[in-house]
Amino acid sequence: AAYLASRNQAGERGLRIKVGLDDAGDMEHWPWELLRDPSGDFLALSRQTPLIRHPRHLAVRPLTAVTMPLRVLVLISSPKDQEPLDVEGEWRALEEATADLRRRGLLMLDRVDDAQLNTLQRMLRADTTYQIFHYIGHAVFDERSQTGVIAFEDPATDNTAAVSAEALARELSEESGIRLVVMNACQGARTNRADPFAGIASALVARGIPGVVAMQFAITDNASRVFSTEFYRALSEGYAVEASMAEARRAISNTLNNLEWATPVLYLRAPSGVLFPRKSSYEPAVSTGGLREVILRPPVLIGLALALMACLILFIGPRLGPDPGPTPTPTGDRPPAFATLTPTPPSSVANIDLRVESLRYLPPDPAPGQQVTIAIRIRNGGTSDSGPFGWVWFRTSPQENPTPTLQGEVPNLGPGLSTTIITSYRFPWWGTWTSTAWVNFDGRAEETNIFNNINARTVSTSNAAFENAFTHLPDNTLIEASALEGDEFAEWGVLVEAESPPGPCTDATPGISIADDVNQLGTGLAGQPGLCTDLPIVFSLVAPPNGPALTQATVGFIATTAGTYSLELLRPDGSQLNTATLDVAEPSTQQSLSVGAQGAGFNEGQLIFRGPTGGLTAIRRLILERVPA
Repeated sequence: AAYLASRNQAGERGLRIKVGLDDAGDMEHWPWELLRDPSGDFLALSRQTPLIRHPRHLAVRPLTAVTMPLRVLVLISSPKDQEPLDVEGEWRALEEATADLRRRGLLMLDRVDDAQLNTLQRMLRADTTYQIFHYIGHAVFDERSQTGVIAFEDPATDNTAAVSAEALARELSEESGIRLVVMNACQGARTNRADPFAGIASALVARGIPGVVAMQFAITDNASRVFSTEFYRALSEGYAVEASMAEARRAISNTLNNLEWATPVLYLRAPSGVLFPRKSSYEPAVSTGGLREVILRPPVLIGLALALMACLILFIGPRLGPDPGPTPTPTGDRPPAFATLTPTPPSSVANIDLRVESLRYLPPDPAPGQQVTIAIRIRNGGTSDSGPFGWVWFRTSPQENPTPTLQGEVPNLGPGLSTTIITSYRFPWWGTWTSTAWVNFDGRAEETNIFNNINARTVSTSNAAFENAFTHLPDNTLIEASALEGDEFAEWGVLVEAESPPGPCTDATPGISIADDVNQLGTGLAGQPGLCTDLPIVFSLVAPPNGPALTQATVGFIATTAGTYSLELLRPDGSQLNTATLDVAEPSTQQSLSVGAQGAGFNEGQLIFRGPTGGLTAIRRLILERVPA
């Protein structure tokens, strides 16, 4: 629901999908870049819905303006004892991707082949300020130490010199200009389940680096080259870093036609994907004095422009419009007519922030069919009146069923005030429901924050029996005395019909009558009171496919006539599963009949209630019991 609301309000501006995995447990290691819109495409493949990983409660270094060109420090590592990588091919791809940028003086690449931590330390403390660090090489997640390890080079043997994620993060965080780190190495994004900052990328983010690109799986040389080419090309064209990621992913998908586009991961903590805001190139000239310099000062130029505009208004304005007639003579302290041209200050912008503070159900674990009170508490956290706005409540996710179950309107909610919507609902059958309350769903109130408009809560029905007293419909509408169509209780898995034999009662239907202010289910013939009132009632039990098995069915009734009453349980094929009978000697007494299932229970079938011929069918409740969860 939050996704749908956000997409609707964002429109063509695009929507950044921020995935917070701090409390996700084992799900943190899922490839979240494969999230897909059920009615569309993979989110991460579109720059309209870029997907980023957004760690929580981390310090982020401020994004100050930078002077062009951007400097990229490219460190290449290829130890002899590691699987060979086409590092030269990737370097050439990086050069080609940035060739136009470099020609225009907007970006520079500095290559370092001496892949040692000390060399990196010396490069970063030199006079050159780097904004991007790009690593080409191997990286692995050490299962024994549960930390990320980078494969630098040992100068003595040219074999692997393992560098921990913490050591690399320490050096890069010392250079305050680094805004983006690109780890073009496999498994650079993997983290330790116990320590989310043990991975290389997460260690860098923890040190305050605003953006980190890393690989969560092994990536082929071809995919790596395609990614670097398109990523820097899009970045050079002015796209934000998350949009550049989307462009690079689509390039992999279009070129290689595989799922390697999901391998790159973007960790982003900056409020904007524009990591390199440009500093103005204006340099003040050395003062030489004189009238020309005074006139050319910005405050003097602005003053001259305003004076010229005033003269034009006084001289030209009256001649462009109709003749206003004689100019009135100002009297007293009244200002001249042209003073009305002074602009009025703009009105204050509305500050509305509607939020669903809580969503409660009483009782919290209802029985199926039981009336539940729903309390939706709404607050306006802004400083302006909200004006009218709507609210809706969905029994399930809006994506499963976009039609609201309940809805209403609030005429106004003042700043800082709260209101509680009280309504009710009867949850059908047994199960778990992810219900959702959504305030201002239609966007009538122009809010400053739409991300707290939704509150979802899971409701599970208890193991208590389902009881239908035929007083309310599933939508909580009160049932009055009337004939029934038979499908009124279908949402509760129950269909009702009269077992009508051939003859005068062929058109008989079930219906509700009221005796002693109590609803009771019986049979009858429309327009002919007193006829066909003794027919059997057939309950067709149609449980949902994932519904629980039933163990027992009970019918409570008024024995209006002495005689034999029976309750029969049939399988879906019509064969008898169980039956119960009761001989009643005293009429007008409350009685009940129960039939149980054999074995593990039943999900579907028919329940048939029969009374003596000439009596009055008067069922007051139907009770179904389930196999305990």
